[in-house]
Amino acid sequence: MNEYLVITWADSVPVGDGLADAARDRDGQLLAAGPVHDASELNSRPAPAGLVIARFSTEEAARSWFEAVLGKLDGTTLLAAGATAPVWWPPEQESDRPEWSRRGELPTGRLGLFVNVWVEITDPPQFFDYSVHYRWTVEHAGGLVLVPGPKPFQQVLRGGPAPHAMALMAWPDEQTRHAWYHGSLYRPYRDQRHRASRTSNVSVRALSPHP
Repeated sequence: MNEYLVITWADSVPVGDGLADAARDRDGQLLAAGPVHDASELNSRPAPAGLVIARFSTEEAARSWFEAVLGKLDGTTLLAAGATAPVWWPPEQESDRPEWSRRGELPTGRLGLFVNVWVEITDPPQFFDYSVHYRWTVEHAGGLVLVPGPKPFQQVLRGGPAPHAMALMAWPDEQTRHAWYHGSLYRPYRDQRHRASRTSNVSVRALSPHP
C-alpha cells in the first residue's frame, strides 16, 4: 500500500480544528497538530513553533486535504512518500526481527510521539547509505520509520526552501526514543549521519494515545 504524508513546519502553534475531519473525509488520518515537544541538534534550520502531520493512501487525497485546509496552516509544508517496503535488517539480527517488519507493516500501537528530521546533506553517498541501513535499529528499539530519509518523492506545497531529505519516525513514548538514540546499536549510524549531514530534529506528540 502506498502512503503519502503531508508535513508542516508551522510558524505558529497549529490548531487542529477542522484538520482531522478534512483528513477523514479523504480516508486519511491527522497524526499530529500541536506545538513542538522538544528539539535537538538544530544544525540545518531553526525549530518551528509546531508541527502538523497527516497521512493518506494516495497523492491525490493528500493534495486535496492540503488545499482544503490551506488557510489553517502556515510555514513550510511538504508532501513526502511514506515507507512501504520492508526495512533492511543485518543477517545476524534477523532472529530478532518481528514478523510485522518482515511484511513491511506499521503497527499503530507505536504512534505516540513523532520525530521529524530536516536534513541538509553534506556527503550524499554516506547519507544515502545511512538512510537505508539505520532503520532496523529503530524497529529493534520499538519505533517505526514512516518516512525513511532520502526523497523518492518530496515536493514543497507551501513555503520553502525544502530540505535535501526528511525522515519521520514514530515512537510509543519519549523514553523509548531516548533509549534508542543513546543506545549502542544506533551509535555507529548516528556518527555516520553526523559525518554526512546536518540536521534539525523536532518532535510532536500524537493527537491521542493509541492502544
